[in-house]
Amino acid sequence: MYRLIVSDLDGTLLKDDNTLSEYTKSIIHKVSEQGIEFMLATGRIFGGAKGFAKELNLNTPILSCNGALIKEAGGSVLYGKHIEPNPLTEVFTLLQGKELYFHFYGEEKFYTQKLTDYMSRFYDLNKKLEEQERFPIVEVDPFEVAGKDSIYKVLAHCGAEENARDELYKLLNEIPGISVTSSWAGTFDICAEQVNKGIAIERYAAQKGIKPSEIICFGDNFNDIEMIQYAGMGVAVANAVDQLKDAADYVTTNNNEDGVAKAIEKLVLS
Repeated sequence: MYRLIVSDLDGTLLKDDNTLSEYTKSIIHKVSEQGIEFMLATGRIFGGAKGFAKELNLNTPILSCNGALIKEAGGSVLYGKHIEPNPLTEVFTLLQGKELYFHFYGEEKFYTQKLTDYMSRFYDLNKKLEEQERFPIVEVDPFEVAGKDSIYKVLAHCGAEENARDELYKLLNEIPGISVTSSWAGTFDICAEQVNKGIAIERYAAQKGIKPSEIICFGDNFNDIEMIQYAGMGVAVANAVDQLKDAADYVTTNNNEDGVAKAIEKLVLS
């Protein structure tokens, strides 16, 4: 008997056009009606996920920034582990020295050093939210933020060249006090040490008395591996990276074919 279902958003629960199908929404409503909790676990800033929780009528906490910040759907903070100022400054120094684009998330604010064409995606996502739910996008000198606002995640663009990515990954991992993963091709997610979705779900499950065998997790990328391994049933969508598929117990159809909903219907509702 499953008691908790956890899903990543981008590339997993959401279609490529950033929407939820009516079929997916109906399946999630069915499991909620049966008393099974459904939770979102995302690399996004909290404000970029809460609209989907509202659309799905969820009252479970949202695991944002790969589990570094956990908040009730209404906005109350349940847990937060920010990157300490010294390692954060080292990360900024490294990324600036390599002239790489990056942005970073506070509890409410989305920070960027310079507004670029790449930012249009985030502006578009933000504009689709109801006005009271939009998160501020702030252009700022990153070194002025370190130590003044709690930063829960830095997203760095590492480019397409494999050797350059490998070198950056190595250099980042030499900085004490952080953890490094990836949620999208050509990027790295940088959070505080001992932060990942698996740890966050384990913490929540322990508080609720839920066993790993009673949990299903869905994902598509490297930042989902820990929760896929922790869950009694770890499910990868067909478009997932190979490493996640290897870690999964089951592979469903892709995100544009309602892979999460189809797996829930087969594994939980049938």
